[in-house]
Amino acid sequence: MPTILLEKKELSHSFLFSICSIVTNMREYGEMKQSFEKSDFIEKCEYLMADNTNGNRFSAYEAIATFIKQSSAQYLIVVHQDVRCIDNKEHLIECLEKLTQMDNKWAICGNAGSMGYHEERFYLDDVGKEIITQGLPAQVTSLDENLLIINRNTNLTLSADLTGFHFYGTDLCLVADFLGYNSYVIPFMVKHLSPGNKEELMAYKKTFIRQYGKKLRGRFVETTCTKFYLSNSERKNKLFNGWPFFSFIKLLQRIGFRWRRIASKNHP
Repeated sequence: MPTILLEKKELSHSFLFSICSIVTNMREYGEMKQSFEKSDFIEKCEYLMADNTNGNRFSAYEAIATFIKQSSAQYLIVVHQDVRCIDNKEHLIECLEKLTQMDNKWAICGNAGSMGYHEERFYLDDVGKEIITQGLPAQVTSLDENLLIINRNTNLTLSADLTGFHFYGTDLCLVADFLGYNSYVIPFMVKHLSPGNKEELMAYKKTFIRQYGKKLRGRFVETTCTKFYLSNSERKNKLFNGWPFFSFIKLLQRIGFRWRRIASKNHP
């Protein structure tokens, strides 16, 4: 007999937090782990690491996707090895409870991000400089990767067509948005010891934009029951799905279909 689904239930978890890191330096990782343990991240916590000490076996995208699959916790804390925890576990629990009360559709949060042009939100000690924005939690569209907290009940994941070590915080926020969830900066303090590699980040930006350009492209969609035009523009969707534009799009699709059939016959 099949199991009948009676109600929507959240996943059961063996731990509350999985503290996850991509490690290139075991000494630095040990200091990070010790700082979390001193902040009471011991009970109901597990520690996972992607071992890159002998070369980049994992990209950040691959590592985090694997953390999400292998974690036994409700929340994933993805943290750089050069971060030192300042606030304690009880404070983070309070932050997440407050966030859930405010918005039960949050999928990811962190300590630094942005909502748009010059609308940055911060709550961290960045290379010895404490930066605090008032009015947190605050919704954002991107997050810095020094500290990311993922709600595993949302089944959030990363793009399979991206790799490397940059923009994965932004990718997670965008995927969350596609799935109908939200992203936030919360008031949880850590100390970040390095500014990151800005040159590598800027070099990878073109690849990130190119890949997301493909995802956000306008397209003609046909299901087994209907047809429609879909794009990231509400105006285009309204215009191109109305007559006569949609009739013209269908005509172009029909011509393209016939050309493809002719081409396939000529080149079996």
